[in-house]
Amino acid sequence: MTDALSLLRMLQTTDSAFPSGAFAFSSGLETLTNEGKVRDATGVHGILTHQIIPRWFSFDRPFLLCAMDAAHDPQQLLDIDARCHVQNTSDRLADASRRIGRSLLSVHSRIGTPFVASFNAAIAQAMRGHAGGYEPVVQGVVAAGLGLSPLQAQAGALNGVVTAFTSAAVRLGTLGAIEAQSLLAQIAPTMAKDLSTPCPEKPGSFSPLSEIAAVRRPTAHASLFAT
Repeated sequence: MTDALSLLRMLQTTDSAFPSGAFAFSSGLETLTNEGKVRDATGVHGILTHQIIPRWFSFDRPFLLCAMDAAHDPQQLLDIDARCHVQNTSDRLADASRRIGRSLLSVHSRIGTPFVASFNAAIAQAMRGHAGGYEPVVQGVVAAGLGLSPLQAQAGALNGVVTAFTSAAVRLGTLGAIEAQSLLAQIAPTMAKDLSTPCPEKPGSFSPLSEIAAVRRPTAHASLFAT
């Protein structure tokens, strides 16, 4: 597969128009905004760089890469998915990850992305005590099926997390559209540099501010997001 084709397929699956359902989640930003803890671009930047991005690097990234390596083996993927379930420290964020992952599974199964249908069938048949299909695991399977390199897969997944978060900030009125693009341009070099660092062998996360905020439902305001 050519680099151009791999890039085009990555852009398709990470585009905001792709029906993954990621637009329904703010990773706690809605609560933090309603409580006045995030008021502007500086606040959004702080949550991104100290909570959202570190969680992706320490938790999602290892599961994505493991799933890429195991994409041909549905049983091994089930084991990876089960570990992702057990190691999720926030039920609300875990539910968001699972819902996005299942949406990705459904769409990529229907459009014929290799490896995805077999993993989807394995999840449906497995008696695991939980509804599997977590986002980073599914992203790894999809990336392998699309012929992406590990770097392309990681960059696409990370960019998706960051753009979804800034999009939520725009919808909440915390950022303007140009401010959001300026913020993305500002943090891109750091993201690229961090992607060149070794991936942790053991997944783990510590993002208490966003995790606790995601659990607390807004009470004084109508809710735009599920987290």
